[in-house]
Amino acid sequence: MDNSAPPELSTQSAFLRIQIAKVDRLMDLVGELSLGISEVINSPDLRGLELAEFANSAHRLQMLLTEMQDAAAELRQVSVGEVFRRMRRMVRELERQTGKIIVLKLIGEDTEIDKLVADRLYEPLVHVLRNCADHGLESPEERILAGKSATGTITLSAEQQGGDIRITVADDGRGLQRDKILSRARERGLMGVTEEPEDWRLWQVIFQPGFSTAEVVTNLSGRGVGMDVLNATMKSLRGHIQVNSQTGAGTQVVLSIPLSLAFLDSLVMRIGQRLFATPIDVVNEVFRPETEQLAHVSAANGAELIRVRNSLIPVCRLARFYNEDSTQLPALETQIVVVFKTTLGLIGMPVDEIFDQQQVVMKPLQGQLEAIRASHGCALLGNGEIAIVLDCEELARGVH
Repeated sequence: MDNSAPPELSTQSAFLRIQIAKVDRLMDLVGELSLGISEVINSPDLRGLELAEFANSAHRLQMLLTEMQDAAAELRQVSVGEVFRRMRRMVRELERQTGKIIVLKLIGEDTEIDKLVADRLYEPLVHVLRNCADHGLESPEERILAGKSATGTITLSAEQQGGDIRITVADDGRGLQRDKILSRARERGLMGVTEEPEDWRLWQVIFQPGFSTAEVVTNLSGRGVGMDVLNATMKSLRGHIQVNSQTGAGTQVVLSIPLSLAFLDSLVMRIGQRLFATPIDVVNEVFRPETEQLAHVSAANGAELIRVRNSLIPVCRLARFYNEDSTQLPALETQIVVVFKTTLGLIGMPVDEIFDQQQVVMKPLQGQLEAIRASHGCALLGNGEIAIVLDCEELARGVH
């Protein structure tokens, strides 16, 4: 008797459809399991006991838990190409509405992102592409006069860098109109009348609610809501935005989003009685400074700098950042300095104590806690305590 499987069964795809609610439930349970294991391992009843075998078993259990968290997070990942390909029809509609010739290039469609990110990414990307088509790309006649091809190009790309997914929207148009943006920012009181900000600071105003340089409201632009939607979405996803522009060469909008929204490999720190955490990927180095490394800038806010090898980097004191009493701050040489990598450069943050690197369960801040500046949410630690997860990009904007 031939027991071999029918050909049509052996060639079926090895995929299984699962409701996203079931995956979310699994991830919640893995998160609770993580907290439960940490509570057992860090139980006060075990302090002072010589438990060599227990320590080995606990280490193996934590390793398995980390693998389980990674596997659970992978279950919720989908190809970013599903979102990218939906943009093709929209670009064809933009061609019709603007009278421009536009080619959309897709790169890195196989890059995987969290399903929650994919679901929320479509609308913000639509706004960015509309801006590229309406404001960025010139008309065919303008492009020819500028020595360019009559066809404008918008490139949508994705790649994984460390623990982040980087999604880039780039056009080869005229670039951001610096003078126009600065003039409108001054009119709205977002910049001083005589202030001449660096480009990175000026580009931030385009994300303000209601900000627009369009003289006429159209179906595509002028209401000042598109980039505001993008900014709000990125904050809720623990991501950040970087804008680069060159006159006549185009604009690039880079969205950096964590690979997993549920779990975070973090460095946990203590400042006073408060606990804070940051993604381990943004930590550049940790050290205790020497006196010769310290420098002060004569300014009303008492800005501090610290020398790291051949560079001076700004110091971010959280007490000053949160406008708290900063008259009794400890001397820098008595603190531990954690140096973070940001798109604006390195910044240093003094802390009282460093805990071990931990993979923590992430939860959003709710109620009045949502108003905490420079925060991505909270981290539930194994000992039952809660740490605020810091947004180092926003900290950097506060000191640069």
